[in-house]
Amino acid sequence: MKGDEHMKKFAESHTQGLAHCPICTHTVSAEIDLRGKYPRVLSGQKCPRCGSALDVAAVVQIPEAA
Repeated sequence: MKGDEHMKKFAESHTQGLAHCPICTHTVSAEIDLRGKYPRVLSGQKCPRCGSALDVAAVVQIPEAA
């Protein structure tokens, strides 16, 4: 049971969202880390358009259920 609770908590701390690439200035999809006070782009991701790192990209949109 404890393992299931840990996996559920881990799954809720990451989601797919939109981020603003600082190099090509386009909004692209990225994996978002929801832990902490502010959402951040997970480190190690690259922009699908220009290939630059999205480590410093600003999170633009996080999908939420209505």
